[in-house]
Amino acid sequence: MTLEDARKQFPHTWTDMIYLNHAAISPMIFRVRDAIDKYLERRSLKGIESYPWAQKMASETKGLVANLLHTRPERIAFMLNTAEGISLLASGIDWKEGDRILLYRYEYPANVYPYLNQRRHGVEIDYMEPEDFRITPDVIKEHVTPKTRLISLSFVQFLTGFRSDVEAIGKYCREQNIIFAVDAIQGLPHSFIDVEKSNIDFLSAGTHKWMLGAEGTAIVYISERLQPLIHQSSMGASSVTAPFNFFDFNTDRLRTDASRYENGTQNFPGIAALNTALKFHGEFGFTEIEKRVLEHSGYLISRFKGHGVKVVTPDDPKERSAIVSVEIEKPEEVLERLLKKNIIVGVRGGKLRFSPHFYNTEEELRTAVNVVFE
Repeated sequence: MTLEDARKQFPHTWTDMIYLNHAAISPMIFRVRDAIDKYLERRSLKGIESYPWAQKMASETKGLVANLLHTRPERIAFMLNTAEGISLLASGIDWKEGDRILLYRYEYPANVYPYLNQRRHGVEIDYMEPEDFRITPDVIKEHVTPKTRLISLSFVQFLTGFRSDVEAIGKYCREQNIIFAVDAIQGLPHSFIDVEKSNIDFLSAGTHKWMLGAEGTAIVYISERLQPLIHQSSMGASSVTAPFNFFDFNTDRLRTDASRYENGTQNFPGIAALNTALKFHGEFGFTEIEKRVLEHSGYLISRFKGHGVKVVTPDDPKERSAIVSVEIEKPEEVLERLLKKNIIVGVRGGKLRFSPHFYNTEEELRTAVNVVFE
């Protein structure tokens, strides 16, 4: 697939809009919209009893997700959103009074509140707050205590765009017997990750941002090592084998894979959207996608530094992805100026945030930066 072909899939590229806010939510491409329409049409006509064929589609989608994460489909489950996935982990651990959880002070709330909710069990929360916003393995080691039982980090930080070295952090966590959880919503599918090689125990990510999916669908990865430690805090018919054996209420027949946590009927329209979106990314090429977003972030960093603006996103390509955040005077006024030109970016935590995707062009980035400094 060429870049021109990819851009044609985004309805807004046929207008004068420049969309650079994928860290908030992505536009819906024609293919994804059509996939949802086709699902609903089949569901309303010849496939009213959708479970058999929709479940087959969901299984195929788990295969696509597994390929993206470099794991096996049976390690994947679907949830409604990132926070529900993380809550599955946080509420399923058999916490003991005095256990500690290590978090970054400026994490997105979805990766904080599920753990704060465990304080009622006597769990303590520790925060990292490095001045340069870089959560490196050394910073983590400085904050770990003998009571640290779990570390949860974003793969890519929503505020600064910092990308964690999950392989080095995962290796350290495994050596220390610490559970390593990752919120990957800002890093997938445009940043390479191998959950097994990186010793990641748990990963959760909504699909409505960079993955180009729909709201109300998230992916979860649960390692074989971790699954026995997650108690079933909720349960439904699909948590067990032979779910249509209605009156055998034997909880010993829980599924052995990650699907045991799905409980019941899934958001099949959202899964259909994800199926199509991942195939779309695959046609363009995940390696090429990562190359392009790094070029975009590098361009933005260079332009803003050239204007003397403080950039909080790291220069090093190994420590960044597609998000670039800058500290600029009166960011809300700059945002308003951009919006008037139909250029969509965001402000988070007082920082002006740009988040272009692979299909954006350097010309679009140049136009946006020029408007900032008008």
